[in-house]
Amino acid sequence: MGRFIGLDIHRDFAQVAVVEDGRVTDWGRVGCRTEALREFAAQLRPDDQVALEATGNASAVAVLFRSP
Repeated sequence: MGRFIGLDIHRDFAQVAVVEDGRVTDWGRVGCRTEALREFAAQLRPDDQVALEATGNASAVAVLFRSP
């Protein structure tokens, strides 16, 4: 089973938490600029499940994560 990844999205960064094998880990922050988000998305595994905070720019982040 994949990891569960949560992003608390702010204007300039997203705070990342991961649940894997029943353990929660703070992955720190990722910048909310396009390149930083693409680099983060490249680390995701095919079976990861990502949840985004419902905020103004969450849909833009979701689009970046779905783009090849």
